[in-house]
Parts: sequence; structure tokens; C-alpha cells
Amino acid sequence: MKTFKHTLITVLIAALPLTLAACSNASRPPEEWLNLSIAGLAGTDQYAFSGQTTIYTAEGFANAPRTFQGHIEEHTKLHAQNEDGEELSWSPIELLEKLKKADKKVSFNEAASTADLVALHVELNDKDANKLWKDQLQEEMNALESKAPLQEGAYKDAWMKEFNQSRKQMDNMLKSLQVKSQYDVLIDRGSLVPLKLAEHTIFHYSLSGKDKQEKRDTNVSFNSFDGTGTVQ
Repeated sequence: MKTFKHTLITVLIAALPLTLAACSNASRPPEEWLNLSIAGLAGTDQYAFSGQTTIYTAEGFANAPRTFQGHIEEHTKLHAQNEDGEELSWSPIELLEKLKKADKKVSFNEAASTADLVALHVELNDKDANKLWKDQLQEEMNALESKAPLQEGAYKDAWMKEFNQSRKQMDNMLKSLQVKSQYDVLIDRGSLVPLKLAEHTIFHYSLSGKDKQEKRDTNVSFNSFDGTGTVQ
């Protein structure tokens, strides 16, 4: 009996740190953890990021994942490109700042939280999700237009014709667009910076009189904070 008691106490003591770790999320509300991590990343002089985006078409097919990578210098200077070496204007800190300002529900993902990590689940209000994505799609279209050929001629004419058709199609789509966006953020408890960001978005829209649905998943990892070390 004495041996059993000793064993039981040992087990309880060994389990105590895990219990405390699981409960320690309660020291701050989930939205405060999110805001602190955004502030922590914004206050970091330099860091790198990499990730991939997978788009699932209205027909249910998954396009091959598109990878990207980049780094931030002096807090805001962005250098990013996709797998083809094309320059990107998308910035993860800008996305996080938009999430901070948006109407949303933030909750803990206890199953993914550990003694060292805080896992959050963020669900945007539909109205704010619609605005965020309509603005982003317009920005992406404007960025594409800026890459139009400079030299006048048949090639530029064909390029602009295709672009204008795409813009018209997108404008029609945006009129009926309804978006649902959710995000998962993994935060380092010690440094209060996000280590991973996952975005899951579903688009509902009408095109040519038909209802369509597309999905987009993006996963981002952050590392090399202030140029030192790498977070896996």
C-alpha cells in the first residue's frame, strides 16, 4: 500500500506541470494573446516566412500548391516572391493587422496548445471577411494590371483584352461574393510571436447564373527572428 501511494504521488507530481500548462491559457483571454503576438511580430526588426497556398476550384479539383517565401527588414520592408521568382506584395503582418481590426471570435485550441505554445482559432465575422477578401482581390487585380506590357503592339493589345475580360468577370463575381474565413495561429509563449499561421477560406458566388464554391488554404511558417535561429 505504501509503495502504491508513493507511486500515485509520483504520477500526480509528474502530471502537474502538464495540467498547469493546459490551464495557463486562462491567464490571458485569447484575443489578448492574438494582439500580443501581432505586436510582437510588428516589433521584430527582421524575420523570414515561407508557405504555400492551395486553391480548390468550383469543380472540386485541387490545384497544385503554390509556394512562396520572403522576409521583412526594418519591421516593414517586404521582400517576397513566389516559386516562379515573381515579386509578391502580400505581407503576413499586414494580414494579421487586418485580423486584429476585424470583428471576430477568438478561442483557444486547447488540443494544440502546449507548455511552450498557445494555439488560437480565429473566425471572422462574415461582413468583415467579405470586405477583407473583396479588398484583397481588387489589390491583386491592380497589381496584375501594373505588370502590363509597356511596348505598344499586338502583344499588349491581346494582354489588355484578356486582362479586361478577367477584371469584368471578377467584378461580376464580387457582386454576389460571400466569404467565410477562419485562421489558426500558433504562438510562442516566451517570445510572444506567431510561429505558424493557417488560413481556411470558402468563397460562394454566382457566375453566369450558376452558384459556385471555391476554397483556399494557406499555411505560413515564421522563422529567423531578428536574424538569429530558425523556428521549425
